[in-house]
Amino acid sequence: MDTTPIYELRARLRAAGIAGTSLLSEDFRLKRAYEAFKPLETASPVFAKLGQLTTQLLAPDCPNLQGALLDTMTLVDAVICTLGTVDIKGEVAALDIVDIEKNIGSIIVNAPYSTLKELLEALTTSGSGHHAYVCDVRENHPELFRDYRVRYALVQALGAPYAELANEVKQWMKEDQDKTILPLLYRDFDPKGKKEMMRRVIVIDAIAGAEANDFYLEMLEDAQKDIRLALLNALRHNLDNVTLLLDLAKKEKGKNKDKVLELLAEMEEAKACDFYKEMMKKRPENALQNLRNTTTKWSAELVATYCNEVLVQIDALDKTTSDEKKFEVSERLQKVIRALFGKGGTVICECYRSLLARKDKINPLFRETWKVDKKNNYTDILRYGVLDITEESLSSPFAASARKIEIALGKILHHSLFVNPDTALQELALELYTGNVNFLPAAVTTKLIRNEECTQWLVMSVPEQSKEHMNAVLEAAAYIKWDQRQEGYQFVGDYIDTYADSYEYEHYNPLKTVEVPISLTHAKEIMDWLKRYRTKAADDILGKWVALNDKEQCQEMGEYFYKRALVSPDNHSDIYYMKKCGWTVCKGLGVKYIKNNPNVTAWSLYYWLSDLSEDKAAVMEEAKAICDKIKSGEIKMKSSKLQDFEKYMDNWYERS
Repeated sequence: MDTTPIYELRARLRAAGIAGTSLLSEDFRLKRAYEAFKPLETASPVFAKLGQLTTQLLAPDCPNLQGALLDTMTLVDAVICTLGTVDIKGEVAALDIVDIEKNIGSIIVNAPYSTLKELLEALTTSGSGHHAYVCDVRENHPELFRDYRVRYALVQALGAPYAELANEVKQWMKEDQDKTILPLLYRDFDPKGKKEMMRRVIVIDAIAGAEANDFYLEMLEDAQKDIRLALLNALRHNLDNVTLLLDLAKKEKGKNKDKVLELLAEMEEAKACDFYKEMMKKRPENALQNLRNTTTKWSAELVATYCNEVLVQIDALDKTTSDEKKFEVSERLQKVIRALFGKGGTVICECYRSLLARKDKINPLFRETWKVDKKNNYTDILRYGVLDITEESLSSPFAASARKIEIALGKILHHSLFVNPDTALQELALELYTGNVNFLPAAVTTKLIRNEECTQWLVMSVPEQSKEHMNAVLEAAAYIKWDQRQEGYQFVGDYIDTYADSYEYEHYNPLKTVEVPISLTHAKEIMDWLKRYRTKAADDILGKWVALNDKEQCQEMGEYFYKRALVSPDNHSDIYYMKKCGWTVCKGLGVKYIKNNPNVTAWSLYYWLSDLSEDKAAVMEEAKAICDKIKSGEIKMKSSKLQDFEKYMDNWYERS
């Protein structure tokens, strides 16, 4: 359909408006434009209406020419708006409907403003209870945070006066990995701003990664303090930044320089390797410190070369060697052992073998030269390795009692497999464990990394009465946990000597954490094997391994922990795991609790029992059993205390 007559009609109507309505009867150009438009009247009702208005306008007896002209001009403008098109240069590409639906679904939520009003207010204003309210909505109605009206408020909340709220929002954004919020994070960014801008960088870094490299570079020019540190950290995503980082290594100072050196150590780039080769020649201790957590291939070569130099120094030690020299060699050796962490390849495996071959010389050296650092006892890598178990209850049992090279290397190899499951390291673990139980955790971890069904292998590897071998298996399993958010298993551990970036935290600086996903197809079989040992450590590990999205497993493990709680002297953790699995049967647990705690107050007993199970009726049955045993004299309790307890429980049950 040729729509040219419509545009010609609008042009003549506008000209008539300028010339004045008194000349309409003589305007032959308008009449000619209308004649050209007439054939279109049958094409659409709106065109017919436009023709009708134009006819009235041109009629000699039109009572209100000015009004008729305005009505006609308004309608023709509206019609032309609906016919509007936009042309751009380039090829026509098909739309990805799936992607469009996904993006629209992530920013539009069918929620009325009245539902969002309180949430928006809590995110954008300060006030008592706002933090708790926002957290509650996030837990119970997470879909509201996808609404485009909430997005802007979330970005504003990164600058909330209440730091806990700002950091919660930052963490949620990182977890959601929603790229549709990036434009709001880029908008009005101030590289000289306050903590809000620093938090924005952290979120952009987590969501966009290397895609935002141009943004990092642009903002870095004027960035200051923690914002600069966060931008520097974001440069790690793009290897093309290596030249800039080498230049910054000469200019930056303090924490910023430390960050640049850390990033260079993690880059698989020849220029970064050359930089550290020079540092190893001039300041080897500093170079080893910066390389201690990297897994790059070139760093393995540098560490192996320095290790061989230290081996020569160890071989030269004898009875005539001065104490000063012994301390010097011992310190260098410990730095080498720490730097072996995360390094792979055949050259590193040879370092392990060479050090083990000299254990008769190294172990006496450690005994003579070791000095306990009272302030930093947990940085003792010879006893703890590099990564600590995140749960405190499982950490201490696996710390070595002695400082021996075979113990230290066993832990370093074990922990290295988390961050670098190098094939050569895996083969080394399977080679060494047969003659040395210190390498059994690394061998078990190798089997798990390979996702092998290893219960029969465990039966063969762990003698029935060997507590030492069993502890080694438990140590390997203790670093694995089920992650409900990712719905999968992870290796998890805290560095004992490396802290997280301080700019991410307001009031404290926690240890840096390793979290690496692992596929465990045979987790159930391993858990069944662990259940046979019935120790507190095994129970704590089983509690970490329960797949909370597997209802059948939760039911099975809930029953297991319930039965363990009935017989364990200290059943606090068993009850916690039981509840975590959703198990509600609690018969006998309350009676056991009061027998173990005869002096408990009525309020404490009520408080403990009311939190025992989600099944309120089951809790009341257990409360009744307690009261019956008190009344029969089997359990001693004053009558006044019993009356208080019964009153507390009755009130609680009525409320619930």
